Amino acid sequence: MTGLCCYTSSFAQTDAILENSDIRPFTASGSIGLSANAYTASGISNRRAPASAKTTANLSFNVFGFSSGINLLYSTDQSQFRQNINTISFNATWNWLTVQAGDVSPNFSEYGINGATIRGGHVKVEPGKWLLELSGGQSKRRVEVSPKEAFREPSFQRMAYAGKIGYGEDNDSHIFLSSHYSIDKNESLEDTGTLTPQENLTVTTDAKVYMFDEIVSLATQVTASAYTRDLNSTKIPIGALSVPGIFGGLVQARQSSRVNYAGQATATVSLDRFGLELGYERIQPGFTSLGVGRVRDDQQRIRLSPSAQFFDNRLSVQSNVVLGRDNLLDNRLQTQKNTNVGTNVQYQVTDMISVNGNYNLLVNNFSSNFDAASAPPQGVALDRTQKSHTITLQPNVTIQSNEQTHNIAVSGSYFSLSSVFENTGTSMPVGVDSDTYSSSLSYSLSFPSGLAINAMSNYLKNTSNASQNTSIGGNVGATYSLFDRKLTLNLNTGINQNKSESGSSTPNQSGFVSKSRQLMFNLTSNYRLTDKDSFSVSVRGRNNNLLEGGSNTYSELEGSFNYRHRF
Repeated sequence: MTGLCCYTSSFAQTDAILENSDIRPFTASGSIGLSANAYTASGISNRRAPASAKTTANLSFNVFGFSSGINLLYSTDQSQFRQNINTISFNATWNWLTVQAGDVSPNFSEYGINGATIRGGHVKVEPGKWLLELSGGQSKRRVEVSPKEAFREPSFQRMAYAGKIGYGEDNDSHIFLSSHYSIDKNESLEDTGTLTPQENLTVTTDAKVYMFDEIVSLATQVTASAYTRDLNSTKIPIGALSVPGIFGGLVQARQSSRVNYAGQATATVSLDRFGLELGYERIQPGFTSLGVGRVRDDQQRIRLSPSAQFFDNRLSVQSNVVLGRDNLLDNRLQTQKNTNVGTNVQYQVTDMISVNGNYNLLVNNFSSNFDAASAPPQGVALDRTQKSHTITLQPNVTIQSNEQTHNIAVSGSYFSLSSVFENTGTSMPVGVDSDTYSSSLSYSLSFPSGLAINAMSNYLKNTSNASQNTSIGGNVGATYSLFDRKLTLNLNTGINQNKSESGSSTPNQSGFVSKSRQLMFNLTSNYRLTDKDSFSVSVRGRNNNLLEGGSNTYSELEGSFNYRHRF
């Protein structure tokens, strides 16, 4: 359980430095809670323990900018006591100066350092529109090689340092230059196994400019990365790698070193009723940055995104076209090209009626780069085209009066998917086709008294070359609040029926049919004793009834009680 936060503060007389900052002498918040669960099942093995209880407590505090916390947990499920007090941080702001210590996550650029957690410090200086940021510390802790099963992946201790300088603001015209450097400490591990220490230096230029009264904007961001996969590999002269001069005196080139680039550029036109965005992104094959989590290299994307509004903004049309491909150097055995076209239309017919429509086309083409001398083995298909269409229509009606609100929503969609495999060694291409139809109808009614009623029905049908699946269901529910909304009761119940049919793979065998029906209910009550105390009780059940086929018929019933106190 997680408690909502409230704060109690103790203020002492502060000097001018504290008065010009967001530092407070002391703040604290936390919660304690108790939960109990009961569970039973018939027809299947129990999915969880028949009874369990859990007690939690947490405390978060801040003393003159230093923050930390304690989390306690005791559960009968594993019969053990846990606590966590291994995080401490400092965060304070004085006018245009921000200082952080502890676990920080600098975000200086898209491909340089973005989201990596550093246990160290971060300083941000913003006098006017000038910007200076510095960050550094440990980005990975040492983890020794261990033969234990499920042990986390070993790693060297990794140190990371980053800096950013420039003029302007992120959402306005600006020019920034940032850099990031990461290095593994080779001596941090006694047994390295096959693990190799790495080194990475990135330099990023980031610029954006608005023109013509901010109607047109141009933005670009390019990162150069010098990456060494193994610091133990042989040193080589820097000129042998054709490394740009900016890296010449900063890194030692080795046999496992490489320099690559990643970047993007965007042009935007913004008018009263029309907008257009053009974008281009390219990530070179082999591009690596230790300052981001994962980078999918060898990618190129071209994006076109127009938008328009009509009839006093009652009609809005937005489109997005993306053309992408990999294998930018044409040195791989297969190339993937994809086209994604999406359009969204929103129309506010009246104040009560609105309609939303979507269309999406996705085409993926996989082509092999074999020549006649190195053709793929017989029966292996490397050429494939996958195409899908998605159409969705969603009308919505809302009727409001002084006493009640009605909402009626209808949704219908169609999804088709086709895959064609070529060059399989047969005379005809092999393909798989699938069509899916789905629809739903929902209605809700709410009253000022706190009573709300809702109902929904849904239908889905999927057909493919070898099977057919149908699902139909519905549910009804009600919510009611009592005692000045201190007590809330909620009841939901529903039914769903599924049918699956698969064809036979041989003429002498019949197809398989499976048909089942599920019934469910959920009853929940929440009561707010005071502004800081509340408890809830819930009961839910599910019954799966086999109508045809070889599945199981079973029932489940579960109840829970939860209490929470906040301070």
